[in-house]
Amino acid sequence: MPKQTFFNLPDEKRAKIIDAAIEEFAANGYAQTSINSIVERAEIAKGSIYQYFEDKKDFYLFLVSFVKEFYMTHRAEFVGDVAAQPFREILLRTMLFFREFQEKYPAQVRFYFAMVGDTSIPFDEEISRIMTEPSLDYMRGIIKIAQKRGEIRPEIDMDMLVFDLVVLITGFQQATVSPAMGDYYGIDGEREKVLRENAESLLDIVFYGIATR
Repeated sequence: MPKQTFFNLPDEKRAKIIDAAIEEFAANGYAQTSINSIVERAEIAKGSIYQYFEDKKDFYLFLVSFVKEFYMTHRAEFVGDVAAQPFREILLRTMLFFREFQEKYPAQVRFYFAMVGDTSIPFDEEISRIMTEPSLDYMRGIIKIAQKRGEIRPEIDMDMLVFDLVVLITGFQQATVSPAMGDYYGIDGEREKVLRENAESLLDIVFYGIATR
């Protein structure tokens, strides 16, 4: 976690440091990014980062948490009141959100993809916990709401359903902003209408199954 000195900074300066670090790590990866390159981009004194964080790992984990929380805040705004919508609509809006997030905040998405593919990070379990637990909690929460409304069978295996839906939605979201993945799986991330149809098709499989009746 950042030291109190970081939170004492003016909002504009704190945001500039965060943005500079996100860009550097996204472009160069964890191992190849130096604190010096970050302070140069942020235009702050050399070594200033150590007044705010213990070390590079501490700084990086803060950025992971920051990006995840930033994402969740904007997702909540996009999805809307989960207690007032059908479960399927909540899932649909959750699936479609990542495309809009990428358009508005491309640096955060670049940071995310760089992090996912970065084999130089020696503390991937800590990152996995930061990134995964909020997603599981979110999915578990909306499933419980849906069960109370009678939209989901009460005897269904909660843990397995949470896992299935998180994996499905994460994969779909990644394909919406990755041209290579989108082309391979036939997901059109460019046209909103077609992307919605792609999402609806996947949800049809979830809600109606694959077995013959």
